[in-house]
Amino acid sequence: MTGTHVPLRRCRICRVQRPKSNLTRWTVREDVLTLDDLQVTPGRGYYSCSEKCAQILPRSLKSKR
Repeated sequence: MTGTHVPLRRCRICRVQRPKSNLTRWTVREDVLTLDDLQVTPGRGYYSCSEKCAQILPRSLKSKR
């Protein structure tokens, strides 16, 4: 079997699954939701697929704390 493995991640808000490179990664640093442009910041990452989902993301995280 040939081919390249493509890591998949799921949008935290709408639950759509896409290649990691097509999603925006966010992390929580010192209780502040921060964009992780390079997708390398240590810690728990949250992914969003669109601007709309990115706007909802902070509210979804506050409800889990």
